Amino acid sequence: MDALGDYVWPRATSELILLPVTGLECVGDRLLAGEGPDVLVYSLDFAGHLRMMKRVQSLLGHYLIHGFRVRPEPSGDTDSEAMVAVFGSKGLRVVKIGWGESRFRELWRSGLWNMSDWIWDVRWLEGNVALALGHNSVVLYDPVIGCLLQEVPCTDRCTLSSACLIGDTWKELTIVAGAVSNQLLVWYPAAALTTNKPVAPDRRVSGHVGVIFSMSYLQSKGLLATASEDRSVRLWKVGDLRVPGGRVQNIGHCFGHSARVWQVKLLENYLISAGEDCVCLVWSHEGEILQAFRGHQGRGIRAIAAHERQAWVITGGDDSGIRLWHLVGRGNSGLGVSALGFKSRSRSGTLKAVTLAGSWRLLAVTDTGTLYLYDFEVKCWEQLLEDKHFQSYCLLEAAPGPEGFGLCAMASGEGRIKVVPINTPAAAVDRVLFPGKVHSLSWALRGYEELLLLASGPGGVVACLEISAAPSGKAIFVQERCRYLLPPSKQRWHTCSAFLPPGDFLVCGDRRGSVLLFPSRPGPLKELGAGGKAGAPGTGDGSDGGKSDVAGWGPVSTLHSLHGKQGVTSVTCHGGYVYTTGRDGAYYQLLVRGGQLQPVLRQKSCRGMNWVAGLRMVPDGSMVILGFHANEFVVWSPRSHEKLHIVNCGGGHRSWAFSDTEAAMAFAYLKDGDVMLYRALGGCTRPHVILREGLHGREITCVKRVGAITLGPEFEVPSFMQPDFLEPGSEGPGLIDIVVTCSEDTTVCVLALPTATGSAHALTAVCNHISSVRAVAVWDVGTPGGAQDPRPGLTARVVSAGGRAEMHCFSIMVAPDPSTPSGLACHVMHLSSHRLDEYWDRQRNRHRMVKVDPETRYMSLAVCELDRPGLGPLVAAACSDGAVRLFVLQDSGRLLQLLAETFHHKRCVLKVHSFTHEAPSQRRRLLVCSAATDGSLAFWDLTTVLDPGSPALEPPLEPGLPYRLGTPCLTVQAHSCGVNSLDTLPTREGCHLVASGSEDGSLHVLLLAVEMPEAEEAVGGAEGAPQLHVLEEYSVPCAHAAHVTGLKILSPSLMVSASIDQRLTFWRLGHGAPTFMNSSVYHVPDVADMDCWPVSPEFGHRCALGGQGLEVYNWYD
Repeated sequence: MDALGDYVWPRATSELILLPVTGLECVGDRLLAGEGPDVLVYSLDFAGHLRMMKRVQSLLGHYLIHGFRVRPEPSGDTDSEAMVAVFGSKGLRVVKIGWGESRFRELWRSGLWNMSDWIWDVRWLEGNVALALGHNSVVLYDPVIGCLLQEVPCTDRCTLSSACLIGDTWKELTIVAGAVSNQLLVWYPAAALTTNKPVAPDRRVSGHVGVIFSMSYLQSKGLLATASEDRSVRLWKVGDLRVPGGRVQNIGHCFGHSARVWQVKLLENYLISAGEDCVCLVWSHEGEILQAFRGHQGRGIRAIAAHERQAWVITGGDDSGIRLWHLVGRGNSGLGVSALGFKSRSRSGTLKAVTLAGSWRLLAVTDTGTLYLYDFEVKCWEQLLEDKHFQSYCLLEAAPGPEGFGLCAMASGEGRIKVVPINTPAAAVDRVLFPGKVHSLSWALRGYEELLLLASGPGGVVACLEISAAPSGKAIFVQERCRYLLPPSKQRWHTCSAFLPPGDFLVCGDRRGSVLLFPSRPGPLKELGAGGKAGAPGTGDGSDGGKSDVAGWGPVSTLHSLHGKQGVTSVTCHGGYVYTTGRDGAYYQLLVRGGQLQPVLRQKSCRGMNWVAGLRMVPDGSMVILGFHANEFVVWSPRSHEKLHIVNCGGGHRSWAFSDTEAAMAFAYLKDGDVMLYRALGGCTRPHVILREGLHGREITCVKRVGAITLGPEFEVPSFMQPDFLEPGSEGPGLIDIVVTCSEDTTVCVLALPTATGSAHALTAVCNHISSVRAVAVWDVGTPGGAQDPRPGLTARVVSAGGRAEMHCFSIMVAPDPSTPSGLACHVMHLSSHRLDEYWDRQRNRHRMVKVDPETRYMSLAVCELDRPGLGPLVAAACSDGAVRLFVLQDSGRLLQLLAETFHHKRCVLKVHSFTHEAPSQRRRLLVCSAATDGSLAFWDLTTVLDPGSPALEPPLEPGLPYRLGTPCLTVQAHSCGVNSLDTLPTREGCHLVASGSEDGSLHVLLLAVEMPEAEEAVGGAEGAPQLHVLEEYSVPCAHAAHVTGLKILSPSLMVSASIDQRLTFWRLGHGAPTFMNSSVYHVPDVADMDCWPVSPEFGHRCALGGQGLEVYNWYD
């Protein structure tokens, strides 16, 4: 590696790894987590909160950690120090660690021992360690001097998929081996002391029909649990396995996972299993599922640990996340579903509607017009009133607000509404609002100051009623304030409403899926001159002193059909934004600016939840989503990607109600003529701790740096960690790099990477894509207040694209926020989107047609910024259907249109890259290079694409198709197969270095010259195209052992490349062919992309590698 001794610089060092968590172990009140070769240490000795104490880097060299084994101490005390054996793959290291006085210290470390076979399990035996190896043998090792004491093979030298060592001495040591034949082999290594020959298995246990991945033994009860590829967990009664010849009995066959089960752990009262379906299940020893923990994303949960004294379960997933869960009895568990027993001879009629008044009172109305109250504490039904006007058809809604607010509203099919004080139903007030049916009711509450009731009648008229209480509190007043008019539609009624702080506007959603903005009082309507009078005067029953002459007013702002044809289900105002949900499976973040509604961001809920019923803000600042997944009511957390509550209610088409307070969450619905109630104490959140947020659930496909933010001391975020325990360089705030990653899990994530702390913070995730996201591009990077504003922050516009020929454009703004763990907050605004087959979605009878064109994937993006003012940038896209497409972004990214395309390559285009050429007294040239699966590079001049009569574009073949891009200026056959990486760099001589990496592991570097024609065209004619010439051309065959997926030219004399062979290699340029300098091994498998950038003269360069994880390197120039 260091053959060229004069060029050993730069040497890359790893500063951050985000990989699947493959090992977990509780040591006292500490947690050890294995991530790649690194060890994370967490502690629970600071006010009951878990915190990270230390990251020990590269403890296991280049091996991945799979487990920890703590040496038992005679006193059983591991609160001050512990001896731990860390193992994984073929590596083993013993380390002595101490954490007395809440300080982490590494007291001693052995050498890294490389075994000849895979290590499946480690067991401490009187100061030595026993190792179970991959081909059914056991090794006794001395950890102090690092020598092999004894090796005993089994006669059955099969390949193992798991193993478990039992016993405290070599004489009683027992191994339970999971063979590839799906059998358990039990044998005793000490039997070789007398014969010195391979030991035959004592017992063979069959039962699983798949490979056994994990096993756990509980000596106190003589139980053995196994987890298998067949998606099952089996429980065996084995007795004391240290005694040969015992009987093995299968006492439990547990099916609960939907995919392979990776891990299993036996506790005194529980059985814990976790698998590929990202679910951790808690079973009883009788095989009953007690709890299900969901929240990890991606390919599964790889590691589990348990703390029996604290009743914790800790899980580590493929998404790099670590989560702590409370077992039954330690957290706030749900009380289940119970019937409230409405059916009785004393209560006539059939239930028609149900609603919740707080978390401890329920209201129900029957088809006889009778209103009933149920108190959860008293547990009995009470009749409040009976009104024949509300027979057959009746709507019922309880007023929002604190416990005991005590109002509900009923509406009939004859235009009548009744407002009922729950505590004094005799004081109910009736009004006749319409000559026809009342279609919907909703409440709008502004603090404790103002309460409105909105009722929709025929013709889209919405009556706005103001509700107030008498000073005595024993009477209420209902006064009609105004009437609104909804836009024309087939189903013309509103579905929800809310006050927009400070209270000048009402935001409403209607059955057509539109979101509407109305002033809350008629006065502002006249001042704005919005909406005109329409409709007829309302009618009254005389109880309010006469008929109202208020006509309907139209909205001042409308977002038509925002949620499709199924309707808006809820409106919530929080933090200056408006959040709406609908039955299209999405929720929107809106902003009101200048009296107009503006969409900011559209987010999809969890997979399969097509009916989003509402959202709630929880005390920790996050939100939870309410909705229906098939026949289940689901409370879902976007932050933890977890279904917090699941109620099998039969679907959302029946009458239902939801209430959530800090005391309890309640969900009520009608079924089989009764009221069913689900309650969970402690609100809708679940008591668990996210030790570390997960990044992506699948492979990272693209990494792009946006910019950097420098935080001054005034933005320093207080830390729970004492100064002695901070990692090097993390003493104060400093430079933070903002990076965008995209993944196969359809999300785009914005990360903050501080240069000093070696940590990563996920600021936000964008979930607009319907398929995998393969490419991102960034442009227009600036600050929130412009170049003259000294406040820290970062703004940029981002384009993302991927599968299903889908492209999205959004803007991000990152600003300091001391209330967040990272000290930063990221605000995302969706600007525009585009799909090639949008016409297909508009076809009415597409189920009878055959879609001829295959699904196109965007493989790569490049932004081409024009130098003409008023013109947005061009976006070049490499497409899997063999096309290079040009899109134009206008109106600051709010309009995304397809401009031109070319099928020059006639095969899948893998990469596009844009660069500019500047020369004295010449126009700035905009060039794009594209690369395909045949190894060819094509160069295009896009400088005059948007000029009138540009020769770069040819007219379309048919009307309605985009323009055709002309022939390329230059084509170079650089490789024999696909090009996976591409980069350029201008030189001082006015030329350009172009480097590419291929699937065959080769590199290609060429020096490109750009020349303009000497004779310019006549005035009014087309501008001449430049001439491109290759001055020098070099190839490095077999530069890597696999695909070269990352490439960056750092300077005219230095280049860095990354490959699937997990090597980051530096190359010297400028003296003929690229010359190898040095190489570093990284730990991220299947790297798909790389980005490098200079940080500062003190810090050097940083490099982010994305694949099945994320790793950040840095080096000094």
